[in-house]
Amino acid sequence: MLVFFFFISCHQNSKDTGIKEKESEQLDIDALKSSPDNFRLLFENDHVRVLEYTLKPGTKDQPHTLPPRSSYVVSGGKLKVFPENGHPTISDEKAGSATWRGYLGKHYVENIDNSEIKIILTEVKSSIKK
Repeated sequence: MLVFFFFISCHQNSKDTGIKEKESEQLDIDALKSSPDNFRLLFENDHVRVLEYTLKPGTKDQPHTLPPRSSYVVSGGKLKVFPENGHPTISDEKAGSATWRGYLGKHYVENIDNSEIKIILTEVKSSIKK
């Protein structure tokens, strides 16, 4: 399962992924649509969308973006994140950790560990109705 389980929690931790984008340049490449083998919809309403992210050892997902979200790591490991306009970074996801992250621009991820990574992501939907 995905290592990036986003779970809203009081413990808000921010990690610098090296991916910075101006708000006006934000893309919207839905991870659920671009990588259906890795992302599974668990719950959705007007406020949030909860996804389960799973990445097997040695595999990569497809390019996507992520909106602001919380995550909860069910089973951890090391991920290599490849941003579209930047240098790859290593993310050591620890089982049981919860974090908050803002928008993440176009990227893809590779599991460089020997175990499956699973994360629950809770994406926050915009409160502005169009």
